[in-house]
Amino acid sequence: MTTSEAAAGEASSADTADRVLTMADYEPPQAGAVTNLVCGAVVSLLGLGALLVAWDLGFGSMAAPGAGTWPAILSALLLVLGIFIMLRAKTYEDAEKLTRNAAAVAVGVVSLVVAVQLMPLVGFELPATAMMIFWMSVLGKERFRLSVPLSVVMVVAFYLVFITGLNVPIPRLF
Repeated sequence: MTTSEAAAGEASSADTADRVLTMADYEPPQAGAVTNLVCGAVVSLLGLGALLVAWDLGFGSMAAPGAGTWPAILSALLLVLGIFIMLRAKTYEDAEKLTRNAAAVAVGVVSLVVAVQLMPLVGFELPATAMMIFWMSVLGKERFRLSVPLSVVMVVAFYLVFITGLNVPIPRLF
């Protein structure tokens, strides 16, 4: 092998090394003004809906806050943040374009809603364990060898903290 062939080989491997991208190099496509406007509207509507539910719960007073006090504060924050996003829709450059990967978020939310609906019927232990296994194994692409024991340990930890330790009235099977 001549010196020029060796130099050419080194140059081509250097070019190949330059073309290898890492996750740190990945830049997702940016969202446009319409996407930002829609996302801000969704956040605002969510905040408004939650504020109406909090209103029904009752705010109470400063001395004796009602059941709707903290939900109202968080709902108002969502409403203000949604309006802020809508106002900055054209100039906001840090949002990512919605892609197929956003479907995983929707699937996660639906699975959370299903688990919450099952909790009054069968307690929190089984739905919480199933949801955590689903999130880790399906959405997170972890192996069952990791997700099953970790889910069981986490549900036991939640049980010990919230039911045994804090005596929170959560629907439970055991």
